[in-house]
Amino acid sequence: MKNLTKTLTVLAVGLLSCGLFCQQAQAITGDVMFAGSATASGASGAGATTITFTNPWHVVAGTGDYAAVTFGTPATFFGFTFTGDGTGATLTAPVTPQWSFVFGGNTYTFDLLALTSGHVESGSMAFTGTGTAFINGSDATAANWSLEGATGGGGFTFTLSSSTTGTVGGVPDGGSAVALLGIALAGIEGARRLIRSRKA
Repeated sequence: MKNLTKTLTVLAVGLLSCGLFCQQAQAITGDVMFAGSATASGASGAGATTITFTNPWHVVAGTGDYAAVTFGTPATFFGFTFTGDGTGATLTAPVTPQWSFVFGGNTYTFDLLALTSGHVESGSMAFTGTGTAFINGSDATAANWSLEGATGGGGFTFTLSSSTTGTVGGVPDGGSAVALLGIALAGIEGARRLIRSRKA
């Protein structure tokens, strides 16, 4: 019986220690905006339309987890092809990644998984979509994406914004659940000892 008591005590302390020292990744928060140039293969609605980006694009501003990224940080953008027009626009395939950049030792990426709208006409284009944002050490996070621009003096100039909306899938519970389990096990052991001492 003494061995069982020691085993339960060691188990409770081990679980409590694990709960106190385990780190959980966090969901990404904030927005990031870019500027750069892109071209379309033609107007939307007439077959497949391809958007091609002239790299590098540059970070213009950021909030939340993107706030520390400095203005002008270069980013690489990858083109995409879609069919349809307006809310009927559909990607021909997910773009993984659609953009990426490195800043402060972290890699920031965004996978464009679906368009919610898309329109291209002579002189302008506009898109919205959804996907997943990634930053080293953070959970994959669902994000909204938009791209719009019009003809300017030097060709098309676009602003892209990606904003996070919440986590993809469930967020694992932090160490608090394990700590509570450890405390409960220690309490059960204490109650067991009290009952045993009263019987003796």
